[in-house]
Amino acid sequence: MARPAQPALLGLLALLLVPRSSAAQAPAEGLIALDVMVTGQSAAIVSGLKAEDFTLLDNGQKTGLVSFRDHTLEPPDPPTEILLVLDALNLSSQQMAVANRQAEAFLRQNSGRLAHPATLYRISDAGLFGSPQPVSDGNQLAEAIASPSRLRAVWHQELRAVEDSLTIDYAHTRNQLSLRALGAIAIEARRRPGRKLLFWIGPGWPVDTGGDSSMDQIVEFSTRLREARITLFSLIVSDSFPLPRADEGFARSVRSAKETAPSDLALAVLATKSGGATLTTPPNLPRLIDACLGESAPFYHLSFDPPRATRPDEYHELTVVINRPGAQARTNAEYYDQPTFYDEAPAAAPVSVAQLAHALDSLNRLSDSDRARHLSTMEPGERLTPAAIDTLKPLLHGSKAPGELAILSDRSSFLPPPPSEVPAMPAPELHDQRLMLDRTLHYVDGLTATLPNLFATRTTISYQEPAQKQDEPWKTVASDQSLHPGAPQTLTVLVRNSREVTEAAKPVRRESGRRRSLVTEGTFGPILAMVLADVAIPPGKIEWARWEQSPQGPQAVFRYSVPSGHYEVGFCCLADPDGTVPFHTTTGYHGEITINPESGIVYRITVQADLAPRLPMLRSDVMVEYGPVSLGGQTYICPVHSVSISRSRTIRLLHQWNMSFGVYGPFETILDDVTFSNYHLFRSDHRILTEVSPAQ
Repeated sequence: MARPAQPALLGLLALLLVPRSSAAQAPAEGLIALDVMVTGQSAAIVSGLKAEDFTLLDNGQKTGLVSFRDHTLEPPDPPTEILLVLDALNLSSQQMAVANRQAEAFLRQNSGRLAHPATLYRISDAGLFGSPQPVSDGNQLAEAIASPSRLRAVWHQELRAVEDSLTIDYAHTRNQLSLRALGAIAIEARRRPGRKLLFWIGPGWPVDTGGDSSMDQIVEFSTRLREARITLFSLIVSDSFPLPRADEGFARSVRSAKETAPSDLALAVLATKSGGATLTTPPNLPRLIDACLGESAPFYHLSFDPPRATRPDEYHELTVVINRPGAQARTNAEYYDQPTFYDEAPAAAPVSVAQLAHALDSLNRLSDSDRARHLSTMEPGERLTPAAIDTLKPLLHGSKAPGELAILSDRSSFLPPPPSEVPAMPAPELHDQRLMLDRTLHYVDGLTATLPNLFATRTTISYQEPAQKQDEPWKTVASDQSLHPGAPQTLTVLVRNSREVTEAAKPVRRESGRRRSLVTEGTFGPILAMVLADVAIPPGKIEWARWEQSPQGPQAVFRYSVPSGHYEVGFCCLADPDGTVPFHTTTGYHGEITINPESGIVYRITVQADLAPRLPMLRSDVMVEYGPVSLGGQTYICPVHSVSISRSRTIRLLHQWNMSFGVYGPFETILDDVTFSNYHLFRSDHRILTEVSPAQ
């Protein structure tokens, strides 16, 4: 997270306290992304359009674009993929022979050099099989058509199960296996970035035999195909292929469970809603796919933010209007909005320390549990300093309220103190401010030389919201967002040259398969060096904030900001592919640094990440307090307390279509309260088993 202090710190003093402008943020991607094909008269591609040429209607309401990219003149990176599906489950052996020959002819044209990387899939009553990864060697895929054993198994189907179903409803079984195959293909494609054109050879599966047409299935296919950036095509490449029934090609708006019908999950319907189509131009498959690629491969990529949903699976119809005569757009026809697309943290009015004292007095008439519950819903408006806590403690009654007040105190760590604790002293002159910062630069620059090698006990109490159970809804916000403490975790920290090495931690039992902890590095010096170095480089800045009272006397508080930087934050984990990939980003940050105006000693620092909108993490804040520690007859300034707060998305693992994959659930807050104690000098006869390398 932080880098160590450098001697060049002292040369940066002249750059401090200089007004500077903020850096602009790079454009972001909206929560909903669309790939749009635009054609004009005679189906000619319309290229070179600008964002202002597009009007996006969401349920008939004009919606602004968050991002826009033109891929009609320059190919995208990564390139558009082809997904080719051979349907041996729903085609007869004669029809499959035609499909195999036509698919092989497409793959071997141009000596097997494909214009787009491709993946081959084959579905049969034995399961779903596919090539290992997208390749541009068509000959390799063509050989897999002749030798299906070269394909890997995505999932197997027990043959006996299919044979038994023949006496019941084999059409229903084909329906279920086909939908399972399409869902599995979508999940695999979802794990790779970029756009995909999926060509399903054949009219698809029977839909009028009791197949699953639940609202959940309809929402899942609409959502996962869109997330995978799949445009779906059904290809009729032989006169012997059956054509879809008229009702199977009719794409309806399905807004609720009572409106569902089996035909809503027909291949032709899913293709139309994805922006694709059913193409019936036999018998030349290579020509058919090439024509489709010529029309669909050039595209525009748009993204936007949906409105806040009032309920799960809120249906939204999409229309893209091109502001050019005769131009037509083809893209996803719909999406389902979810309340969890946005954070819905409880909104409570911030309370001052005086208001909190009044509330505590009135809450004492309630039971211990009710009193604690009311405290957990309060939002601090001022920092609960040690002096403020001393005034509140006599008002606490019961066993639970003190714990809630401790949480409230930690949550207030990034706020200014009550006005009564701000000395009525004028701000120092600019020259004096620079002298203060000069002393702090000297102090931080000398930490490596002055701080001895030592070890200390680090005790962490992690507060988290109640874990959602697997069977609880994940599309809505949990009603209980109160924080609850876990068991304290104690580790020994070795500090050598101001850098931290932590002993190997004992395994912690995972609670309901979920343990999301915060890690803060650099508290013994590197975090201070990072801030002072970054604020000295434009467009970073530092300026006077206020005086604060402390047991050591008045302390000087400076506020700073680093609009862009190398400050790294992260959490575990991203939803794709299975909720195990850590999220990391570098960002600007801001905060305050509290110093002794005479000695330059740093007693307190806050670092709050300026995270871009729409990230799966909304907050990542760290506060560290320093105090005097006696070691070997001398006094040193060391960390004594820190608070880390993050708010990020939860991950829910879903198991569907014989696949496991992660999706985002509601946001949750994690708070870690850390105390450092039992400081000792580190001698050569001490040993420590390390868990992590020293912070860099």
